[in-house]
Amino acid sequence: MWPTNSGNYKDFFIQVLKVLLLFGVMWVGLTLRFDDLNLWQKRQAIWYLDRDRPLFTSYDAFFFARLARDYQEGVYQWRKKDPYRGVPDNYLTDNITYPFWPLMSLSAAKLSDWFGATLEKVALYYTPITAVLFAIPLFLYLETLGYTAAGLLGGLCGVTAFIYLIRTSIARFDTDSLNLFFPFAIAWALAMYFRSRRPLLWVGLASLLSFLFYWWYAHPHLILVLMLIFGAVIFWEKRGFEKRDRLALAILFLSNLWYLWKSPLALFKQIWGYVVSITSSGQTGIFKDYPNILQSISELQQTKGLSQVAILTLQNKILFILGLLGAFILLVRERRFLAFLWPFFLIGLLVFRSGNRFAMYLAPFIGMGLGFALHLGMDSLERLLQIEFSRSLKELLILLATVLLGLLVFSVQKNSQAYVAVPKANAFVARDMERLSQVLPEGAWIWSWWDYGYAFQYLSRRAVFIDGGSQGSPKTYYVALSFTSSSPEEARNITAFVAREGLVGIKKRLKDGLSARELTEAVKKGRFYRPPEHPVYWVFTQDLPPKYGWIGYFGTWDFETHRGRFGFIWDLNPCRREKARGVLFCRRGVRVDLEHRKVYLGHKSFLLSEIVFGSPKGIRSQKFSEKGLILEAISTRYGETFFLVDRRSFESNFNQMYILRRYDPHYFEPVLDDFPFMVVYRVKFE
Repeated sequence: MWPTNSGNYKDFFIQVLKVLLLFGVMWVGLTLRFDDLNLWQKRQAIWYLDRDRPLFTSYDAFFFARLARDYQEGVYQWRKKDPYRGVPDNYLTDNITYPFWPLMSLSAAKLSDWFGATLEKVALYYTPITAVLFAIPLFLYLETLGYTAAGLLGGLCGVTAFIYLIRTSIARFDTDSLNLFFPFAIAWALAMYFRSRRPLLWVGLASLLSFLFYWWYAHPHLILVLMLIFGAVIFWEKRGFEKRDRLALAILFLSNLWYLWKSPLALFKQIWGYVVSITSSGQTGIFKDYPNILQSISELQQTKGLSQVAILTLQNKILFILGLLGAFILLVRERRFLAFLWPFFLIGLLVFRSGNRFAMYLAPFIGMGLGFALHLGMDSLERLLQIEFSRSLKELLILLATVLLGLLVFSVQKNSQAYVAVPKANAFVARDMERLSQVLPEGAWIWSWWDYGYAFQYLSRRAVFIDGGSQGSPKTYYVALSFTSSSPEEARNITAFVAREGLVGIKKRLKDGLSARELTEAVKKGRFYRPPEHPVYWVFTQDLPPKYGWIGYFGTWDFETHRGRFGFIWDLNPCRREKARGVLFCRRGVRVDLEHRKVYLGHKSFLLSEIVFGSPKGIRSQKFSEKGLILEAISTRYGETFFLVDRRSFESNFNQMYILRRYDPHYFEPVLDDFPFMVVYRVKFE
């Protein structure tokens, strides 16, 4: 119906302007993400597996893509054994199975089939597009209360937040892309129950969105909290429940009861994991003496200040503080209607105590707080001038102020504007992973560090012992122990034990009375040695040297002191040799003075005790002293590479087998040598 008078025309114009600004917010978010494509095209040779297969920018993306690929290939069977994860425990127990078809994987598989595009090409666009959708329900929610600026600026701050941009970049293919949309949409639908003439319709919508949210993210406790708040608000207002209220609660709870029953335990585990136990050096329960692998995820350990959180959300400390205060005041002032936003505001505040990722929940609230401040400012202006603006003029002034403040918000997001998403694996490593599907026999198991676990499952189509969803188990410790040990025989014994008995066997031995230290010593000595039924392959990849610090820490774990010693293997590449001065200039400001046998790391200097030269012809060394760091100069078909190691790390199986390619033929057999991108050995159990 077209407007028929000037008043209606004004209202119509203002509503259109609001919609245009909302789409403008989403356009800004899409532009920030898709401007990376220019650089990706220039670096296609190293950031694409082939012409239509851009590589993923998150480790978890390989997991969701693998489930989509399994679905396409007809091997996905819900509640049946997942053959690629957590070996050998997926064969020893019934606990490692395919989950209920993840909505993201299923929808990506369908889109891939419909458009005839690769899963990688679908993922390139999937996450950025879905990531900006949360701005719609957030705007509608706050617009219902008349806080237009809060809705628009909440969306703008959210889509431009540095942490959210990182977690929803091109080719990210991660559930974070709708982890703001569903909470805001459900909260809005539940709030509308109290304002609409058809409240049960909104409850039905909230129930449907809750199911979709669980199908998307599988975290039922977040949904349970919203439903409990819904019931609490009704009870607080009416001191009881009327017939319509009981029907609404039945629609919400009964239709989602099939997964909500898991919520209380899931909520407890989430709080315990992210707030309480995350800073502990050891694990809990029967594995209490083993190291807590979460220690190695540094962003989970860091207690952050205002400046650090501002960098992640709104990169101006003053605006950040104003937005935070404004959000708190808004939530308190409109506590009845906005009660459903409180859980996500509190989740956002976890960023000060726990992981960076929680800042993505906080960012929209910072924008909301700034927008709310505009509304308060307009009210103050009316009182100061003793003038009552007409509703249309007031809205136009608010929109103008929103645009100006929005431009300021965007201008301070310097890190977001400069950010370029980078793949987690380059094309050389990814191609080697695909080669493993031909090089390794069917049924082969991959023994490697956990970060590329999902990537091996997707590209190599082979099973792994640990991955990004199972890295917290003692199996990760034993992988680290085998890598840091200097004994190939110990490494073989450790591999055989884990491949034969897995987590099941570790639990059994501990319950039988062995301590973690006693069990580990027995495993190293081969007391429980039996050849596993599946062939096992050690796989080293280019990403591991920078991670060897923590690998060494866990591998040297002392069960009495609950501490380890950090390993030291520095990838110095690229380096530039200045022959006249005998100095090697490398990245991170590292200088190696070959003539005076000194290594300079920033303002510190260390003795250079030895230079080890590696080439296809063999290994030779030039030793100067017993104490000091060791420089490894390795010739490859890609050029010369340099590594700096300490003595203990130099003697480790990791350094000897990966960097120097020295191995004991009694226990290992080389299968693939594409150093530095990948080196593969078969473990000999005969």
